[in-house]
Amino acid sequence: MATAEIGTLRRSTIDSLAALRAFVAVVEAGSFSEAGYRLNVVPSTISKQVSVLEERIAGQLILRSTKRFSVTELGARLYERCLAILHEIELTEGELGAYQTEPQGRLRVTAPTSFATHYLSALLPSFMDKYPRVSVELQLTSNVLDLVTDAVDVAIRISGSLEPNLVAVKLAPNIRTFCVAPSYIERHGKPKTPQQLADHNCVLTNEIASRAKWPYMEDGAINYVTVSGSVIVDNGDMYCRSVVDGLGIGYMAKFLAYDSIQSGQLIELFPSKRVVLSHIYAVYPERRNLPLKTRAFIDHVREAFRTPPGWAVDGIHQ
Repeated sequence: MATAEIGTLRRSTIDSLAALRAFVAVVEAGSFSEAGYRLNVVPSTISKQVSVLEERIAGQLILRSTKRFSVTELGARLYERCLAILHEIELTEGELGAYQTEPQGRLRVTAPTSFATHYLSALLPSFMDKYPRVSVELQLTSNVLDLVTDAVDVAIRISGSLEPNLVAVKLAPNIRTFCVAPSYIERHGKPKTPQQLADHNCVLTNEIASRAKWPYMEDGAINYVTVSGSVIVDNGDMYCRSVVDGLGIGYMAKFLAYDSIQSGQLIELFPSKRVVLSHIYAVYPERRNLPLKTRAFIDHVREAFRTPPGWAVDGIHQ
């Protein structure tokens, strides 16, 4: 291929990438002027780049007028593809060294809502201060996302088993504790053994038929007690609140209950009989060259857990 042809191909590729980035910026910003501001180019350039895309695919991506701005169905589909394409390009650039001189770029992190609220959020200010060229996008969900398909850099997982294609850094045991509010004990008494939980009202999480099996340790073996209850909650913070309010006995992650236990709002039951069936991990997709932004975040979180928080060390029974 002649030098002139190589130069033309390179310019075409660069122009295409610029058009994709411009289109994504317009969708996310909701206007051409704001997209231009974010990309530091004039709005007319953004409009021209989007128009070039529309010409190439022979379809309208954005409906725009003086009074209306909306993304078409075709535009929405292209936007999702653009996110994946641009993410792959970013990873490639990182592997080639463009992002390996200093942590930078957008870091997509997913985590369970309750854990992020109670612990992960406290780590972000120091991370952002240390790495000002990294922007963090948090996606809080209890769903297990496919890190490659969903273009996620790091996930916080609370699990007893992980997918084999992930690299996992163990942060802490996910200690789950039996606990009850003093107000519940005043009305219904305090169970003396895990087996007696079957006779009490327990706060559950979306179990079928309002029943659940809670594990406990007995004579070196794991046993289960079947419990039932009149309150079912699918959110960790609301679950803890329900137990604090005396609606029933709870079985929850220690990091959720820790502050309430320390303040006396909750009382732990049977701490010597707890079973640790899962751990808290930071995981990322296995790849040859890890972007610096991802490595920096993993190291930052790992360092924060080097000295385990109180909920991770107090009365551990594994």
